[in-house]
Amino acid sequence: QASLLKNDETKALAPASLQKELNNLLKFNPDFAEAHYLSYLNSLRVQDVFSSTHSLLHYFDRLILTGAESKSNGDEGYGRSLRYAALNLAALHCRFGHYQQAELALQEAIRIAQESNDHICLQHCLSWLYILEQKIFDSCVLLEHSVNKSLHFGLP
Repeated sequence: QASLLKNDETKALAPASLQKELNNLLKFNPDFAEAHYLSYLNSLRVQDVFSSTHSLLHYFDRLILTGAESKSNGDEGYGRSLRYAALNLAALHCRFGHYQQAELALQEAIRIAQESNDHICLQHCLSWLYILEQKIFDSCVLLEHSVNKSLHFGLP
């Protein structure tokens, strides 16, 4: 269902049906991180800011609680989850037009990524900073810097 929501939303279950299935799954296993992520995608689809924020935060909380992130990324996992949680929260707020909240979440993601020396996360932050700045005022300098850094790190 997550793949369908990302690639071809018309083939996915209807939002209400999918949420009902997810609620049943989460009733029996509230720590199932992937179900929270799918709930996040489903809530985005119906433009429900409260539910999408709630599901996104629960997704990252479950990653940290279960230790799934730390197993795949060594001892770097918890910090990685936190900085990408902040980055995704910034993207979520930007999508819903909450630019001040997006800027605050983005500042937090940048701070954590700088502490971890995570250049790829910083580059994603720079891209979102550019998007956020475009919503507020026009800035070509950020775009040029972002493209140069993306090329340096091999990012699209």
